[in-house]
Amino acid sequence: MSNGREQQRRSISEAFPIMYSQYFMQVYYSAFSVTKNDELAQDAAQETFLKAYRHFDSLEQHEQKGAWLKAVSRNVAIDMYRKQRRENRSYWAWRDACRGEVDVERTIVDQDFLRGLLSSLEPIYRQSLLLVYEYGLTYEQLANYQKSSISAVKSRVHRAKKKLRVVALQTENLVGVPERSSLR
Repeated sequence: MSNGREQQRRSISEAFPIMYSQYFMQVYYSAFSVTKNDELAQDAAQETFLKAYRHFDSLEQHEQKGAWLKAVSRNVAIDMYRKQRRENRSYWAWRDACRGEVDVERTIVDQDFLRGLLSSLEPIYRQSLLLVYEYGLTYEQLANYQKSSISAVKSRVHRAKKKLRVVALQTENLVGVPERSSLR
């Protein structure tokens, strides 16, 4: 038994570097097209090849390794990009609060405005927007949570943003509130 595993390890250790050198640039560019950041793209490529190494046996039988690696790279890059954005947003909010640069009244008014806009949405649309943008769930995670397909989730989020935009424009026209660029 151990002889078979040893032979399998040797096979992986010989074939994996070949696959790595053959597909690295495609994987890297796929990640870079999402992140527009060299370091994040390198991290995404590294994570992609770690996943490929873990699933090497099933990947060896896959006919289109390059397509599989690019898809994994793109998904990993999207996840990393979203995580970085969440962390950056939290950092800047924390930094501004510590510096006292946040206008408390304006923040409260903006939060009330946004809460009012969100309350005008149907619950499924409100839930979808909040889980994706506030809590950082991926479309796949939201689809699993809502027990629906990823394309249904994408459509739901798109429709919610569209409805939110219409309500915001109507409210701005009625009240004369300055246009909010974050809703676009």
